[in-house]
Amino acid sequence: MPVKIIHPDHVEIVGLGHVLLVALHTASPDADLHTGTIVEEAALTSRSYAVIGKVSREFLDLNRIQSAQSEFRKSIEGFIAEDGIRYILDIRGKKEPGVNIGIAEGQTCSDSTTELVKSRLSKDFTVKVNSEYKGDEPGSIVTGYNRKDAEGNFVVETIQVEFGHEERQFQKEKVISDISEIADILNARLVA
Repeated sequence: MPVKIIHPDHVEIVGLGHVLLVALHTASPDADLHTGTIVEEAALTSRSYAVIGKVSREFLDLNRIQSAQSEFRKSIEGFIAEDGIRYILDIRGKKEPGVNIGIAEGQTCSDSTTELVKSRLSKDFTVKVNSEYKGDEPGSIVTGYNRKDAEGNFVVETIQVEFGHEERQFQKEKVISDISEIADILNARLVA
């Protein structure tokens, strides 16, 4: 059973497997409304790890390089180093309808991981893939945690998934179910 640990600026869920779900900002604004609840429920359902920010973007943008020393970012680093995290799904909100997948092609995750996430989400939502994703600036979650070994194989893959306001509010159960299923499939991939 996953364990929930509450910190002043974030919540950790200690789970099983090799998938970490992340929600940066859940305190405000509307663009990120419901992402914390979605990530928490998906992590509990799939028994995955999670780090959920509780700080408003106006106070500290956890996706910027200035936040590198925050407890939130240290939790992510700890899960990667100590618990063998291989996949990070950065779950975010956006105002426009639909689902966007953000990657930097060949740099943040493999084509097979991108296709898995896209194909699963396409069953329930309109999905676009942005393969030119560069991150907001150095320190971005997506471009900051991917790692490759000496042969160029991914050790940690990161992918950002943005859900529109309508999806997060009116189709929240589908979003939670899809994220949980993706985490389960990614974990099973490593066992096979």
